[in-house]
Amino acid sequence: MAYTADNLAQVRQAILDLASGQRVTRITHNGRTVDYGQADIDKLRSLERHIAADVSAQNRQRRSRTRQVITSKGL
Repeated sequence: MAYTADNLAQVRQAILDLASGQRVTRITHNGRTVDYGQADIDKLRSLERHIAADVSAQNRQRRSRTRQVITSKGL
């Protein structure tokens, strides 16, 4: 499943909401809404790590590779 930076931001906001005392938070992805409570904060942190790894892997694939060649005349 391909995640985006917006998904990562949404999960991080949900973690902050639960850590600051909110009882329930919701996350929506692909039209599916999931409610998380304070007991699920470890699941959210695991999901955050998974999404962050996926997003960083996508960014690595998009980078162009360049090479610099330096030569001399050998004098």
